[in-house]
Amino acid sequence: MKKLFSGLLMGFSALAYANNEVVINVSSKNPSFVVSLAANPTTGYQWSVVEFDKNLLTLSNSIYEKPKSNLIGAGGKMLFTFNLNKGKTYPAQTKMVFKYARSWEPESGTIKNVTINFANPSD
Repeated sequence: MKKLFSGLLMGFSALAYANNEVVINVSSKNPSFVVSLAANPTTGYQWSVVEFDKNLLTLSNSIYEKPKSNLIGAGGKMLFTFNLNKGKTYPAQTKMVFKYARSWEPESGTIKNVTINFANPSD
């Protein structure tokens, strides 16, 4: 029983960790891409961009998209639109960090790591 519980706990931990990792494939043929993160501002939590390579990318827009449901308190999505900076040589990938926290609790919150894979323009 102990082994079963340990196995389940490890599995759920791995699953939780996996949920904090997002991978987006980007082609230089498309100069912009969107990072979409589940959000519910009625709880006081909001997403902020903690880190990204400003030499490669520009944050052009961030907007909250309401849920399609009319349920009170239902969550929607926070959409962050990034543009590729022109004239750059892109590495195979770059990392971005987002934080979901309440403004009055800046030390707590959830971190979401996003990996951007840059595809070869001929792909």
